[in-house]
Amino acid sequence: MLLSPHPDDESLGAGGLIASACAEGERADVVVITDGGGSHPGSRLYPRQRLIEIRRAEFEAAGSLLGVAPDQMRHLGLPDTNAPTSGPPFEAAVNAIAEICGRSGAKSLFVTWDGDPHCDHLAAARMADAVLSRLPHLALWAYPIWGWHLDPSTPIDRPPPQGFRLDISRYQDKKRAAIAAHVSQMTDLIDDDPDGFRFTETTLAPFVGPFEYFIRMPS
Repeated sequence: MLLSPHPDDESLGAGGLIASACAEGERADVVVITDGGGSHPGSRLYPRQRLIEIRRAEFEAAGSLLGVAPDQMRHLGLPDTNAPTSGPPFEAAVNAIAEICGRSGAKSLFVTWDGDPHCDHLAAARMADAVLSRLPHLALWAYPIWGWHLDPSTPIDRPPPQGFRLDISRYQDKKRAAIAAHVSQMTDLIDDDPDGFRFTETTLAPFVGPFEYFIRMPS
């Protein structure tokens, strides 16, 4: 089971893992937490609802390229840049994720690293922690996204990470195709919002190599 804060984090941080699992006959479920509608708030050609629909389609296209069955890709639809970290909406999300984990027979839960400097990534990590308190048999793993771009001179207030490096060289083409499927985030498709989000060669660099990295989180 993999939690993706936005449509695209799954492909960027764990596309190789997902493709590898599917190729080996392992079940892979992916849940995207937010609706992705906050990336281009100033666009008139792509208002929020249209952007949400586009990003949903991109997520499903990317998952298909990685080998995920359509009924194993799910959307919680929480507001982009405002995913909850407490209260009833948070509890509802945790309940939904725990239910999916139970139905799918998940043994491992992957989520964005709680050190990522993005509010939705932190919310996803907190949801995963809450799911683990209900399903303590799960192994919890974190994958960094924006953590790769932290200033390396800034100390991180946590123990040295333990985990594994996964060789995804056999699945790099699939991963790159899945990343490219998120057209609204990877290209100038939406060009009428000067403050809109777009990946660059620099921000993509950590995700296009032959390895992915996963941190074992305490249970």
